[in-house]
Amino acid sequence: MPKASRPLIYSLAAAGALTLTACEEVPPEQLVEDFGIAYIKRPVVSEIDMDTNQVVLVGRAVNEVLEAGEGGDVWYRDRASPSAAERNITFCLTQGLGDVRDLEASYDGDRLIFSLRLPDPDPNDDVEPTWDIYEYDTTTGDCPSRVIQSDIFADEGDDLAPHYLPDGRIVFTSTRQKASGAVLTNEGKSRFRALDESMNEQAPLLHVMSASGTDIQQISFNQSHDLDPTVLSTGEILFTRWDHMGNRNGMNLYSVRPDGTELKLVYGAHDHGADDVQFLSPRQLEDGRILAMLKPLDGTDGSGAPTLIDIANYADNTQPVWPQQGVLSGRAQRLAVDLDVRTDGSISPNGRFRSVYPLWDGTNRMLASWSPCRLLDGSGTPRTCPSEIPADAVEALPIYGIYIINLNQQTQLPVVIPEEGWIIEEPVVAAPRREPAILYDRLAGFELDQNLADEGVGLLHIRSVYDFDGRFRDLGSSATATSLAELADPSLVTADQRRARFLRIVKSVPIPDRDTLNFDRSAFGVSRQQKMREIIGYAPVQPDGSVLVKVPANVPFAISVVDKYGRRIGGRHQNWLQLRAGETLSCNGCHDHNPGDGSAPLPHGTADAPTPVNLGAPTSGMPFPGADPAKLAEMGETMAQTRIRLACGASNALVACPQLSPSVNLMFDDEWTDPAAGPAPSVYLRYADPELAYFGTSAPAKPACQSRWDANCRAIINYEAHIHPLWSQPRTASDGVTDRTCISCHSNVDAASAPRVPAAQLDLGDGPSDINADHFKAYRELLSPDVPQILVDGVLVDETMEVPVFDEDGNQLFQTTIDPVTGEEVLVLDPVTGEPIPLVDVVPVPARGSPMRAFGSRGGSFMGKFLPGGSHEGDLSATELRLIAEWLDIGAQYYNDPFKAPLN
Repeated sequence: MPKASRPLIYSLAAAGALTLTACEEVPPEQLVEDFGIAYIKRPVVSEIDMDTNQVVLVGRAVNEVLEAGEGGDVWYRDRASPSAAERNITFCLTQGLGDVRDLEASYDGDRLIFSLRLPDPDPNDDVEPTWDIYEYDTTTGDCPSRVIQSDIFADEGDDLAPHYLPDGRIVFTSTRQKASGAVLTNEGKSRFRALDESMNEQAPLLHVMSASGTDIQQISFNQSHDLDPTVLSTGEILFTRWDHMGNRNGMNLYSVRPDGTELKLVYGAHDHGADDVQFLSPRQLEDGRILAMLKPLDGTDGSGAPTLIDIANYADNTQPVWPQQGVLSGRAQRLAVDLDVRTDGSISPNGRFRSVYPLWDGTNRMLASWSPCRLLDGSGTPRTCPSEIPADAVEALPIYGIYIINLNQQTQLPVVIPEEGWIIEEPVVAAPRREPAILYDRLAGFELDQNLADEGVGLLHIRSVYDFDGRFRDLGSSATATSLAELADPSLVTADQRRARFLRIVKSVPIPDRDTLNFDRSAFGVSRQQKMREIIGYAPVQPDGSVLVKVPANVPFAISVVDKYGRRIGGRHQNWLQLRAGETLSCNGCHDHNPGDGSAPLPHGTADAPTPVNLGAPTSGMPFPGADPAKLAEMGETMAQTRIRLACGASNALVACPQLSPSVNLMFDDEWTDPAAGPAPSVYLRYADPELAYFGTSAPAKPACQSRWDANCRAIINYEAHIHPLWSQPRTASDGVTDRTCISCHSNVDAASAPRVPAAQLDLGDGPSDINADHFKAYRELLSPDVPQILVDGVLVDETMEVPVFDEDGNQLFQTTIDPVTGEEVLVLDPVTGEPIPLVDVVPVPARGSPMRAFGSRGGSFMGKFLPGGSHEGDLSATELRLIAEWLDIGAQYYNDPFKAPLN
């Protein structure tokens, strides 16, 4: 045995259930010596933890993917053996000063592909090298070459995590955001690379390019990171998506076709409750299971738990997919190794894993980057962890090497001996393996609709918004319907009795980095959770809950169901959807992330969903039950499909069909009630209505978009321009005399400019807020808790109250004085009651709750005061209430356009 391997054997003696085999004991057939292996070697970088004063490994959070170090290189061995010679194949590029990551091998084993960042030629300037994709030919051994040969194109973004597609192309993730930038240009905006939803770094999204680095196409459209693409046996791309919309913050497994169609959630969306666990670096095993690294967002210095996941039968760890509901129980995932491996920030008794890679050779083995558990002794020397780790133990820096682990036998063989001061990670084997199926790109005019593709849109078809995971829910409709069939019958339930009236389609607003636009972050308003939002438009919900509507292609969008006032019903849809040009996305209905009965959320967004609540028309050539007898359905059609077919005709007329387009206005006509019975009143709430004439030329949506929607139409609401003027608009009561202008009562001065307490403690006047001077005080009065005010000597001051004072032991304190006779401290007594006089502090009275809430128009007391039966009924028109409602529903931002916000 080589001397260098003996310390490793010793340190692994307590390595849990895995069995280490010495080098001379390994039969040649147990290794993969016929094929080369590659791996990354980088220096250990440490720092002093200021809290513990201990030396710790410098790591990065898993959602910080653009950071680069120095000294990382790819190394190659012709045989997977500890005795095989190794060579640095990237030193010719990095000179030992660059960095590498995301190593992968081709299906024939002849090529390696990886991301490499060259050394910074001028550290003093503001221009940093980008991560670029390089390829190495194992058959020639020449210096790796950059796949994208043009310097100009290569510098358009950071390119990471390349993976070969079976048709020879390359899928990778990149901050170049090629199609997203084109959308910005089409919208008439400046083109830039957007930040993730934490506003920490530019978001890398999935792209596909040819083997020669040309024909780069963006295929995923998230607002945060899409990472680690791999290819399933079906040809679909499996990847890690950082879902970070609103209060969500988890990395889950998604899949998509190589052309960007059929994006869907695969696994893990509901597995982030008690544990900080993220699903990273997935790769499919030969038996169909997924081998992934489970890591927290931060705190383990890059280590994780290699885990086997059954994605074919489970959508979450304890939730089977729909076909297995009631059939399977148990768990979808288990640790791949029988070891005590921890990712909670504590010392991991059986060491740490940094990365794993399946061998795909029929033996159920994997390569692993692993470091044994080591503690520092009193002299600071690393020692093997004992079976019981002391509470005051200090973990030594890791010493990662490469091992072959047999998952069946739970044995472990050394391949690359670890070296003190180095991290050896990301092993891959350059061996032939079975290629996945090829999924050819769908083409406009064939699988994709040519007319829709030409318009730059796709179609969204929802069978029923009243369908929640296969169960009917009336969404609080006032009718007594107990089934969708009853609710959808216009002769039984009127339009006003059905609560769901429109579908709102919302688009994220890309946020530039500070180098592009250094706007003040106060622009987000009282909450940054929703960042900035634009409204793409609204589509009518049909009596059966169905919707069929165009949606712009290549944008992340979300949907909400709203009532006739434009108020959202229920919670926000907190996942970004996407459509490719010409694609149709169909879904049964809605999903309940929080069932409320203690049960786990059911799977959603999958093709194997349960039988829909809305089965469509029961037969052809007949009207829907109770509906207009002139509208004849085809079997299985939803009302939305029948409506579009009758209004638009053949598919070649879809582009010109206004009924299929969303509208920036709320437009409802009762098309289903039997004319003999009399239709429900139409609803038209427009930005061009006279009540909003103060918009002038700055309405939320362009005039052309108000008359005819296209794929670039957006409604953008900014508080100062669109909401604040409402409070000063002249209004009179129905008698034509009484002044009902908002600031007539809700301001801190009266008509004679004398100070006063605003009505209901709500000041809607102009001027800066005392909470944030970048906001009007009216904005903060509406959305922030506020201490009530009183008038004292003609001056408005915060109302105060007296509270008793207690000592640190909870004993109430009283006023004392010094007795002039005894010199002792004595209590001061109330001359009337004879009781001790308490000590008091004067503090502000508790703040009142804000009348509005940034989480939606149904929060707070504001909206209800203007609806039927409210104290201010009729003071605001339906059009004005619609404007306020949609602004609150999308997040009550101060600005929804970063380029309108004040700059730092």
